[in-house]
Amino acid sequence: MLWSVMLATAILTFWYGVTKLGIVDDLFLPSPGQFWLAVKKLFLYRDFHQDILISVFRVLIAWTISFSIAIPTALVLSKSEKLYRILSPYIDFLRYLPVPVLIPLIILFMGIGESAKISLLFIGTVFQLLLLVYDDLKDIPSEYFDISYTLNFSKWEKVKMELKAIGPNLWNNCRITMGWCWTYLVIAELVASQEGIGYMVKEAQRFSNTPEIYVGIVTMGLIGLFSDLTWKGFYPVVFRYKRAKS
Repeated sequence: MLWSVMLATAILTFWYGVTKLGIVDDLFLPSPGQFWLAVKKLFLYRDFHQDILISVFRVLIAWTISFSIAIPTALVLSKSEKLYRILSPYIDFLRYLPVPVLIPLIILFMGIGESAKISLLFIGTVFQLLLLVYDDLKDIPSEYFDISYTLNFSKWEKVKMELKAIGPNLWNNCRITMGWCWTYLVIAELVASQEGIGYMVKEAQRFSNTPEIYVGIVTMGLIGLFSDLTWKGFYPVVFRYKRAKS
């Protein structure tokens, strides 16, 4: 913690120094004072907190839908090697498609409303999470299934056993894919959006308002950091046996 504080202090000092001495033009790097004025302007006069809430809502909805589809699909694919071989090329094809290239089709089929933005976030997340969960399911030791057979588990009990077995990895994969979902947010909010952090950054770029661009970038980074720390913080609470083992 001490080293983190010292590093942050060094970065702020360097930032103040290069802008105060005019080493870097404020068109490219605003001073801390300009940055702070932009923060106050956005929150006091531009309702930036509403943009933040809207962006968070979009990410949470898209990620929740991705999770709800990826988990049962991965469970089904893990039970049928033949079905996985049939669908795997298509999943890989969709997984590697750049999200921006889908924007024209998304607008064509879904218009420019919230569903279009959430769909882009969903497409950028669901196939990644699906394959991560599938790989974890295939790595479950065979002894687990032997025990479930010996104890005459029902199908539902076997599913619960599998989910518990991959629980820690699933938790980390959820944390990672939520981060990926955030990386697609600006792209999604380019779809004729009138609100959101990405929209604010886009508008600031149009008018060369560099301080506001930096505010948007820092805001996204802080939200992502908070989200990541939350996932990590609850890990030892949800998986206490992991903490005891370590």
